Parts: sequence; C-alpha cells; structure tokens
Amino acid sequence: MKLKALSVAVTVALTSFTALAADETETVVVIGSALDQLVQTEINSDILEKKQASDIKDVLNTMPSVTVDGNARYSRKVYVRGMEDKFAVVTIDGARQEGQLFHHSGDQAIDPAMLKRAEIELGGNSALSGSGAINGSFSYETKDPSDLLKPGESVGARVKTSYQTAYERFATNVAVYAKVNDKLQFMGIANYSEDGDLHIPDQEAVTSKQGELKSGMAKVVFIPNDANEFKLTFNRYNDGGKRQLSGEKAGALYADDEHNYHSLNRDTVTLQHEYDAGSDLVHLKTNVYYNRQYMERDALVDTAWDKDANGDWIKDGKIAIPDREYNVTTIGGDIRNISWVGEHELTYGLDGYKAEQWIDAGDGVYQSGSKQGETKKYGMDGGTITAYGLYVQDMYEFSDFRLTTGLRYDVHKLGGVYTGDFDQLSPKFKGEYQTTDNLKLRVGYGRLFKGASLPETLTMKAAPDVDQSDTKAMTGNNYEAGFDYELTRLLAADYAILGFTAYTYNLDNQMHPTKNNSTLANQYDVEVWGVETVLSYELDALSVYANHSYSDGEQKSLKNGKTSHMNKTGIHNFKAGFNYSINSEFVFGWDSRFVPGNDYTDEDGDEIKRAGFATHNIWAAYTPTFAKDLEVNLGVDNLLDKKYAEHTGFGISWGSDKYTSYEAGRNFKASIAYSF
Repeated sequence: MKLKALSVAVTVALTSFTALAADETETVVVIGSALDQLVQTEINSDILEKKQASDIKDVLNTMPSVTVDGNARYSRKVYVRGMEDKFAVVTIDGARQEGQLFHHSGDQAIDPAMLKRAEIELGGNSALSGSGAINGSFSYETKDPSDLLKPGESVGARVKTSYQTAYERFATNVAVYAKVNDKLQFMGIANYSEDGDLHIPDQEAVTSKQGELKSGMAKVVFIPNDANEFKLTFNRYNDGGKRQLSGEKAGALYADDEHNYHSLNRDTVTLQHEYDAGSDLVHLKTNVYYNRQYMERDALVDTAWDKDANGDWIKDGKIAIPDREYNVTTIGGDIRNISWVGEHELTYGLDGYKAEQWIDAGDGVYQSGSKQGETKKYGMDGGTITAYGLYVQDMYEFSDFRLTTGLRYDVHKLGGVYTGDFDQLSPKFKGEYQTTDNLKLRVGYGRLFKGASLPETLTMKAAPDVDQSDTKAMTGNNYEAGFDYELTRLLAADYAILGFTAYTYNLDNQMHPTKNNSTLANQYDVEVWGVETVLSYELDALSVYANHSYSDGEQKSLKNGKTSHMNKTGIHNFKAGFNYSINSEFVFGWDSRFVPGNDYTDEDGDEIKRAGFATHNIWAAYTPTFAKDLEVNLGVDNLLDKKYAEHTGFGISWGSDKYTSYEAGRNFKASIAYSF
C-alpha cells in the first residue's frame, strides 16, 4: 500500500463522513471499540496479578502494534507503530515521563505491582493526550486503598513472595491499607526483587545483568464531601546492580568484565483533585506533579582516552572518575473541565511542564599519562524545556453518528545549553458512524506536533561543546480508517467484537535523543503505515482475544537525502490467548505470539534477515474456598524454550548477531500471597 494513496483515501473518507453526518438527526447507542475492550480486559491489576507480571513487557505483551524488547528489566524498550516510545506520551498518575537517560536502556520504569490499570491510545488523533503524542500515549494509573480493601474491611495487609527461574528472580511484596473513616484512606506498598543469572536457550547463562529492584508507593486519599476527592501519591523505583551498563546488548560481550554499580531510578509525586457536584457545566480535574528520573554510577578508575594528531582515539593513561548522578526532572500539571452543553460533551483545559537535565558529579583526576595531575569536570547543566498547551475537545452524538473534534495550541521552548521557540495549532478529529446495530465505521485525523526533545542525559555536553544546528519542531499528519463489528449474536457470545484499523502518518524533521547532544539536529523525514486487527470474545467463564498488527516505513535522511527502510518496521505480529474460570477457585490461561521471519534491504544495499518465532505462555491461579485470603499463582513463560529475539531489538534489527540480545528461555513462575 502506498502511503500517499492511503492518506488521500482517508482524507476523502473524512470529507464524505462529515457531509453525511450533517443530514442526520436521530440518536442511537454507539458500540465501543475492540482495542478499548482488549486494554480493559488485559491490563488491570487482577489479570496482571494472575499472570505474575513483573516488568513492562508483561504489562504490554498482549497489545497490538506494541513490542517490548530487551531481555533484562532495565533494558526493556517499547516500540509503538514502528517507532520508539520516545514519540509517545507516557504518564504515571498523570506525571509525564520525559527524557532519555541512556540509549542502551529503557525508560518506562514501572513496577506492575503498583498498577491498577492503563489507558492506551494508538496514534495522535486526540487533543487530550498531551503535547508531543505522535504514535500514541500510555497512561498508567496506580492502585488505590479501596482496590485492596474487601467489602466491610477498614484495615488490611497483604504479603506475597514469588520466584522465576529464567531470571533467578526472587521477589517479596508487602502492602498495608486502611480506611480510617468515610473521608480518609491510605496505603503503602513495598516491593523487593532480586535477579540472578539470566538463562537463554542454547547459550551460557548471562552473569552480567544481575540486579535488584526496590520499589514502593505511599498514597493518601481524602474525600471531604460528595463533590471532592484528593489523592496524594509518592512512588519510587530503584533498579540497580553491579552489571553491564549497556543492558540491551548481548551479555556474552561482557561475560569476563568486572562491573561497577549503576542504577536506574524514578521518584514521582502527584497531587490529583477531582470536583464533581453533579453540575452539567463543571466537572473539574486537576493534577500537579514532580517527576525525577536519574541514573547513578559509582566511582571507578578507567582508561583515559585522547585523540592523536590524525584525530584517532588513543589510550593515554588512567583517570579516577567520581560518583555521578544523571538527572532529568519534570515539573508540571494539567487542569481540565468537562461541560455538557446540550448534546455536546466539552473537555477543555491547560497543561504544561518544565523539564531539566543535569549531571551531579565532582571532578575526575588523571592518574597517569600526558595529563597526569590534571582534572576533568564531570558535573554540568544541560538543556531545559518549557512547554504548555491549551486544548478543547467536543464529543457530539446524534442519530447514528459520534463526532469528536479537538484543537490543541502548543508552545515549546528550549533553554539551558539550547535555544529555540516552537508553536503550532493542531486540529484533531474522530468520526464514528453506526451503520447498523452491529457495525461502526471509524475515521480519524490528527495534526502532529512535537518540539525538540532533550537529548540523552548520559552523553550530555557542556555549553562550550554544544554547536546547535538549526533545530526545528517535528510536525506531520496522522490518518486512520477502520471499523468495529459486534459479533455477540452471530457467535452466540456474552460479548464479542472485531475491530480493524488502517493508519498512516508522516513526521518531518524527526529527531531521536540518542547521542544528539552536540547539535540537537533533526535527522529524518519519515513515513509509516500499518494495520491492526483485534478480536475479543466472552462467553460465560471463557474470555478470548486475538490480534494482528503490521507496520512498514521509510525514512529520508536530512543529511544526504537518501531514503531507506525503517528497521523497526516490516514486522507482522500475531497475538492470541484465553482465560477460563473452572469454578470460583481456579482460573487458567494461555498467551501466544507468532512473528514470521522477514527481510529488508538496508541503506547500504545489504539484505537483512530476521528469523521468525512463536512463543507460548501458560498460567493458573488458585484461590481455595477454605482459605479465601490465600492465592497461589503458577505459570510457565516461553513454554517450548524457544531461542528468539524481538525484531525491534538491538543487533537483530540491523543484522548483527554479535550484539543481539536473545530473550529469556523457559521460565517457571510461582507466587503465593496471603491477605490479612
């Protein structure tokens, strides 16, 4: 399918859709979407608990157009519709997760033990997703005390312990929660997880990716009256160890090295308020937050490098490097109101944030070589972003139609060692036409805007070393068309739905934060297209899902004008699974994936081949009636012990087996939890 042809087709559909809607006046109930149904049933605290989810891959692994690669928790990277999540908006309790700490590790530092649910928006067609949503948004919500308290309880506690063989992962989780009265609730959760050797089929065990996760959350919920609710949350995530720094690279490269301690960390504080007194005009939601992501590295003595007269790197003695802390902080908020005016649901508000990066460190000292006795400065300030946006969205249902029109005005300013002011007015549109009781047609459009991101923090440059290019904002268009078909009666189900979406988007002046510190340069004009199919089916105690996604894309270099294949695309992904409750005590399930082999020609004319794979996970949960406070979970991931690598992963995506990190092999999982 040609990108321009698809763009034209969707544009024509949008125009026809709007014209047809203008002539209708009656009202019907519009069916939901297959994607929303999948997210609600597969990403919630109950199903994540039963599957023993322990990192972001376990959370997102059933979603279409989403791939999580990396075989260690700290190396997990998320790709959405052909590009990394650096082009999506990621929030935890409304707090934006900005910046890239290090290009060989992931940045979605989320412990599933804290999660209540998630909302996932694919594409950039919503005015409510926040500034910079190109390929989607991920909104994670943490648990409340009321989620853990049983009916009639005012105080409770829960203890859980678990083990996973492929990671030698031992974990302990403790939660306490209480309802003081009708107005005040609080909770605390602490989770400790220790990883040992990593076991991969047909390879020596990886000994260089061991580590410890220490995470916790404290939350207070205050409900002074029927109209107001306040939530104050503190969430900490600390994943560290004496391990290889480049987590996404193959462990064999570092098997014989001595490793220094480093950790990836996140501290998040959010204050949320919701006011709803029953008025049609005022339903106010306010959120303010502080988010700090940081990497800590221990002091070490290392080789000093310099350049010779020919510009080649040479070893030049030793240097004592101090403790270092690489930081990205984001302070921001969002205030929005929902008003019903006639048949129109209006959502409007203001969001904004300030992001800042810096390195906190002392000076290094050259111990030998030509610079012996001299010092090297490691601490420095980097770039800043100040961004704010005004938005409004109107959802209007009439007759067989639902029209959602939105508008965002975003301002994005660079500061610190960088300069630049960007702004754009971005219209958004979603249209739905309920053609029959079962069939709903969908179209969508979004004007895309993302200001220049802060570059990688680990490779930051001091102000004298920055020679910024003519940095531009990233802009483009997103088009979508599809349908949802309710199959409940046809399949004699309690509920069944099939959804299909075709999309295309372009992004001009694309830039990635990796090593982009000196120039903050725009790198590519990209075009991506793809399809998604989602099926959900429920009957009595049986729940089934299946989905397929595919994306393909091209990128044109702004440096040399050369067009090449985007190596994170060209991948078919089939996912399916079910869960079945035998009775009130026992439920079990199965999840599978199939990724066919594929190949492409890279920008140098070489053919890159990626081997296909299929994996199967099984799981079961047992809650005995004689001890309802007890829950036992068992599971096996990668049941057939398949050696495979995600096609978006480091190495395999560009044809290097040497650097490829193969995923964990057969992983037996067991956990036992008891509530008091």
